[in-house]
This record gives sequence, C-alpha cells and structure tokens, in this order.
Amino acid sequence: MARSIYFMAFLVLAMTLFAAYGVQGDICTTPPRRYIGVCWSDTSCRKVCVEMENFEDGYCSKIQRKCLCTWTCVLDNIPNDAGTIMLQDAKTMQLLEEKFLNE
Repeated sequence: MARSIYFMAFLVLAMTLFAAYGVQGDICTTPPRRYIGVCWSDTSCRKVCVEMENFEDGYCSKIQRKCLCTWTCVLDNIPNDAGTIMLQDAKTMQLLEEKFLNE
C-alpha cells in the first residue's frame, strides 16, 4: 500500500516536471529574406530578424558570414502518432522510476 502511494506521488511529480520543462524546444534557424550581402555585424542582422521579419533573435554565422534568424521550434520535433508518444513516455517513466527508487 505504501509503495503505491509513493509511486503515485512520483507520477504526479514527474508529470509536473514534464509539463514545466517539456515545453522547451530547440532553437531553429533560417536566413532572412530581407538581409542582403555578407553579415559582419550581429546587431544589424538581429535588427532585420526581430524588427522586419518578426523572429526572436538573429546572428551572423561564423564561417559563412550569413545572417541567420532564430526562433524556438517547440512543435517541430513532436512525433505524429500516438503509439510513438506513448512508448517514449513509458520509457521515460521507467527510467525515472528506477532512478527514484534506487536513491
């Protein structure tokens, strides 16, 4: 009985952590349409990306000297079928349960 209470408390904690930290996404980049030429200044690139093209940020690439606009791509990496999502969640929950019970 006590073990099931601990497990339920663990599930609630894990779901809260997934909700809090699982929404964060990767940083995606794309070249802006309105920036012409070689990019030497991050501030000019950032100005074009943020003010003219409504992205979150922008910077000059180090090697190719291209302007790249950035945004947080949260929904781009989500699997599209329910079976894959459930399998990933089950594996994650199993790993968390093993870590929690071994401590």
